[in-house]
Amino acid sequence: METLMNLFHRHRILIVAALAYLVVACAVQDPSRSARYRWWSGLGPVIPHDTFPTDCKLCHEGEKWHTLVEDFEFDHEKETGVALNGAHAQALCLRCHNDRGPVDVFAALGCVGCHEDVHQGHLGARCNDCHQEQTWMAIGQRSRHNRTRFPLTGAHANTACDRCHPGAFVGKFAPTDTSCVTCHTDDLQRTTNPPHLGLGWVDNCDRCHMPTRWNQAQVR
Repeated sequence: METLMNLFHRHRILIVAALAYLVVACAVQDPSRSARYRWWSGLGPVIPHDTFPTDCKLCHEGEKWHTLVEDFEFDHEKETGVALNGAHAQALCLRCHNDRGPVDVFAALGCVGCHEDVHQGHLGARCNDCHQEQTWMAIGQRSRHNRTRFPLTGAHANTACDRCHPGAFVGKFAPTDTSCVTCHTDDLQRTTNPPHLGLGWVDNCDRCHMPTRWNQAQVR
């Protein structure tokens, strides 16, 4: 029975991993140069061609409406005045140009015109304060945190964000209390030599402790 259960759990993990891979593969596109311009049904109908040249062969390959000619090129900065930098240069055209409406409407909203604000406005509208166009991974957050009311020093600099901000995994960084006992209540209750609770030592932890570790407190 135990062997069957282990096989079941192993197969379930493989299935979950495969599904996760498919989700990422669909959400994060990294097309080649030719595929970048290809029509994809998952992005909806093609935008109107009213202002396009009447000679379809300038772009399309024979009767294959989904595939453009091999040497098709479009200088986005030259033709539109908008440069595509970083990951935007590899994005499928229909991610921005589709039947949702004029791209100018969404561009005027900034990043949130195309990208969901998972922070729900708590971190402001300037996404480039933390993110850059190569990837959505935030950079320089420790140095930014040092400009807050709680600079990250010692062991705090290597602590996972969600230890203090429970919503960090979904992009929610709500302000948290900076008192030591807010995060270290369990440490306080376990300390019996000397008994901190009995002696009333429940605040001003920095009188004895350094931010590097809780053990080996020193009188300061």
